[in-house]
Amino acid sequence: MRNINKVRISLGCNIFLLVFIISIITIFASESKYFRLGPNDDFVLISVSINTNIRYCVLLFLIACNDCIKVLIAELGEPVLVFNVYNPDKKVITEFTKCELLVYANSMFFVSNTRRVFDIMITVTQMDIAVFSIVVEQIVSTFTVYLLVSEKKFDKEGKMITNTNSDTELVLVK
Repeated sequence: MRNINKVRISLGCNIFLLVFIISIITIFASESKYFRLGPNDDFVLISVSINTNIRYCVLLFLIACNDCIKVLIAELGEPVLVFNVYNPDKKVITEFTKCELLVYANSMFFVSNTRRVFDIMITVTQMDIAVFSIVVEQIVSTFTVYLLVSEKKFDKEGKMITNTNSDTELVLVK
């Protein structure tokens, strides 16, 4: 099976699963406190009451900062460390000393894993907060993916191979 077909099937299954989960949750938990918007008297996040618009806006700002930094780290910094540490085919490391790679990798993984506690707290408080977090992450991810893809070269980037004459001379047309 071609890689593009694997990606299409995986994306289709992922969309189906997401729609299924959202449908089940909506049917069975529509009266939950999770499905509220904005500040509420009983909205508490890590022992902080989010009961005013100012506190809610500060929370959204903190979430946006957290998510922007998280995506930039996950898409730009962590792959460098992960590929240098975990790639079994890469036996010679030229970008780091052994000590640097050990310190950077373990520090990055420790801080990222610890920060995930805050991410979980955000996800389980209210649906609007979780959706806001997802939207911020997706916006930043769109830019970082574009940046990373722009550094690549593609064989199929809008080019067509056409036959210009009967001698089967091939010409690339943009």
